[in-house]
Amino acid sequence: MLGLLRRLFGKAGVDTRNEVPASRPLPAARVSAAKAVDGGENGGDGGAVPASPAGDARDSAFFCREALVGRDQKVVGYEFGYPQHLQSRFMEKRVRVRQYYDDALLRHLAGLELDSFLGDRLALVEISHASLDHPSLAALLHRNIALLLSFPEAGALDARMLAQVTVMAAQLRGMGARIGVKWQSGWPRKADDFPLLAQADFIQIAWPDCAGMDSAAFFSDLRQVSALGAGTRQMPLRLIAGELGTPDDFWQCYRLGADFFRGAFINSRDRGKRSKSTVNRLRVLQLLNKLRQDADIPQLEEELKQDPVLSYRVLTYANSPLLGMATKITHLGHAMTIIGRNNLYRWLASLLFNVADPGYYEWALTEQALSRAALMERLGKNTAGAAPDALFLTGLFSLLDQLMGKPMEELATQVQLAEDIQAALVRREGVLARFLALAEACERMDPETIARHAEALGLSSRTVSLAVFDALSWAHAMTRLNGEQEAGVRDQESGIGDQ
Repeated sequence: MLGLLRRLFGKAGVDTRNEVPASRPLPAARVSAAKAVDGGENGGDGGAVPASPAGDARDSAFFCREALVGRDQKVVGYEFGYPQHLQSRFMEKRVRVRQYYDDALLRHLAGLELDSFLGDRLALVEISHASLDHPSLAALLHRNIALLLSFPEAGALDARMLAQVTVMAAQLRGMGARIGVKWQSGWPRKADDFPLLAQADFIQIAWPDCAGMDSAAFFSDLRQVSALGAGTRQMPLRLIAGELGTPDDFWQCYRLGADFFRGAFINSRDRGKRSKSTVNRLRVLQLLNKLRQDADIPQLEEELKQDPVLSYRVLTYANSPLLGMATKITHLGHAMTIIGRNNLYRWLASLLFNVADPGYYEWALTEQALSRAALMERLGKNTAGAAPDALFLTGLFSLLDQLMGKPMEELATQVQLAEDIQAALVRREGVLARFLALAEACERMDPETIARHAEALGLSSRTVSLAVFDALSWAHAMTRLNGEQEAGVRDQESGIGDQ
């Protein structure tokens, strides 16, 4: 461990226990050293890459994100922090060592202007309690960004330190910040014994820590703190159940009343649930193939008219804020002309992921497919030799086999994909496959692989980070549009039924 610290902070032979304060900037070379020594599923990305020539620490590190699921089973936000193997080590390290990591994370996120990408999503940013005075926090005081406080050296908690942290948390909340606390096994459950909980807008519990205890009573105890400090809360106290490994874990915490959920369960389809589409997938595939064959607009219009629901979706897409038309579009041919052939192909392809009565798995998989497609497209714009349209379709179709339960070879043939896209999806060959590997590494929290693929493609970590957030923002907008369309279709069907 001492060797790690020496390489991390660049001072061979020096004891690092009492060195620089938390707010001292880390040179890029030191941040990237963490990757060289430490290294890094659906809903996460992380890692570090070699420092950029500019020497900016914000351009030298990737950090993981994990999806947060709400009680409606939709993705409601993300938690930003470090890969799990690093988090477990933090609890064994001195607070000052953790502050080095916090410094890199906070400056990285502040430099990305995180709030501009969030929309109405929530972002939890995990930091040590000792980093509450970090200068970069000023850039992260936003209604949808919450600081999630963890406590290295948890066994050394004392009343004086807790009192100081409570005061600082209250001051930050007075400035508009929202505060979360990562509860640790063995802590007092009641705010009377642990006053910091009264300053918390969020409390996160690691589900494995609840093993062997009365979980219902435990959740009830934590909810009692919502009555304390309620006057300074922007909303009721929210409980986050973390480290949920299975669908059974999710449903158990759901029944206990948790508000948000995080963990590997999101990668597992709920037993007995089948993904039935809300659209006629055969019709969509026929339209996709006609577009690939350069069918003209009248031919496409005739195909669409045979499916009123799909026609309605095309018109609502043409009139959506995403296209920004000043006048209402009412004719299918005009709508398809406004949308454009390439955009129409992409949008139709995304409809293959629409599912009736989706659960957390389907919501997360759809958003993952959309964000992966958008990420690959955006990265391609910064690299010569890759067509953005082909990158988008490769990313989108790369998860269709998981949703539909069919082999990728069969789907690639059925959709009549271009040869270079088929080569990437089926055989993992070609330049498209290299971008796909980078996108997958971003989701797996695999920092060494991210670094390797990004460097090979000539992409800086800042370029990748900005593209990740922009892609998430776009995917969220598309998911919302599809949800509005679903509601419109239901309203139409209800109106017809009432007549």
